[in-house]
Amino acid sequence: MSDKTIAAIAAELENKPAQDPAADTPEAAAPKETVEYYPITLSELENIDLPGDSPAHADSEQPQRREFMIADDGCADWALRKIKEEKQEYERIKELGEQQIAAIQEKIECAKRRYENNTSYLTGKLAQFFNSVPHKKTKTRETYRLLSGNLVLKLGGVKPTPNDEKLVEWLKANGYDEFVKVEEKATWGEFKKKLNFTGTVATVAETGEVVDGIVVTTAPDVFTVDV
Repeated sequence: MSDKTIAAIAAELENKPAQDPAADTPEAAAPKETVEYYPITLSELENIDLPGDSPAHADSEQPQRREFMIADDGCADWALRKIKEEKQEYERIKELGEQQIAAIQEKIECAKRRYENNTSYLTGKLAQFFNSVPHKKTKTRETYRLLSGNLVLKLGGVKPTPNDEKLVEWLKANGYDEFVKVEEKATWGEFKKKLNFTGTVATVAETGEVVDGIVVTTAPDVFTVDV
């Protein structure tokens, strides 16, 4: 252990020259910018621009180095009044905006009603015209082509819907076991090929037997305008 006394060490440190911090680091750190606060008067406060009054980028372009501080009752009361004014202005703008939004929404609804009414009316007229001219026909649709679009009649046709429980009973009772699956579910896709549909009645095409367990509905024709 060194024989030096605390007093001797203190004396050495006192006489040692101070080192430059920049010598130990490749680049000296920039001093932190401090904000200077100053007490503001009421007359100054009434003419000052608050952060919300300036463009959003103003602070980044010109850093503010002096900030005021409220130091008396008069300035504090002004700040309270200012907050109330800002709230009232916000509520006014908000109400005005909501009124305009409602007005715009009403215009949108009005335009939608006009579109739907006029489109429905003209579609009816086009359907009437469509029935008066020859047009291309396929198994599922009829089409009449024009320059601005096509008039299309989608054929609804019949749509038989089997009642599996009743249909299976009928198939088994009438010798059509080959159309019954092991789980006793009708092989509808195959059996359907052997049927005729008249109104709400399903019959076996070869024998004319009325088939129980099938609900037959007729889908309406659908007329559309493709644009």
